[in-house]
Amino acid sequence: MPDVVDEQALVRRAIDDAEAFETLYHRYARRVYGYIASRIAHPQDVEDVVAEVFLRVIKHLDQIRNRQQASFAAWLFVIARHAVADHYRQNGRHESLLSLEDAEPCLSGEKQPDHIFSENEEAARLYRMILTLPERQREIVTLRYYGGLHNQEIAAVLGIGEKTVSAYLSRALNELQKKHNAAQSAAEEASDE
Repeated sequence: MPDVVDEQALVRRAIDDAEAFETLYHRYARRVYGYIASRIAHPQDVEDVVAEVFLRVIKHLDQIRNRQQASFAAWLFVIARHAVADHYRQNGRHESLLSLEDAEPCLSGEKQPDHIFSENEEAARLYRMILTLPERQREIVTLRYYGGLHNQEIAAVLGIGEKTVSAYLSRALNELQKKHNAAQSAAEEASDE
């Protein structure tokens, strides 16, 4: 988590300084992309929504100056969350998984193709399990693990208490663990036959 005082100074500078804004962009673009990609299936739509988020940030950056209670990350993910909702409001909600062929390949030269396929397959399985969670739990899991936010920031994004975030996250992780264990048991039984 970036130093809060340093980040506040960076945000204030970013209002009039393109380099400071670029630093903020590089600090958060990947996390915003990850969060939005966990909520929207099509890569082109994800890129469009990410671009929209940062356009909104540029347009409203001066508003964060007077907000002492929320971190920049929380404010940014409120914008991202609204942008995802706007996307679905305009285009309808057609939630589906990316096919493995459409998933971006891992660029690590050390990994073998079968390992990459196995990791992509496991990521798709985990994503399908996350989609089965109740909406609030799913939102908290995606903000935490795809967006990289801490519980305090998630609480600010969702307008709920930090203890509530912890409770929802704990329930969601327990549910995902149960689903994972059930899937593992089923796979082991199938391989034994």
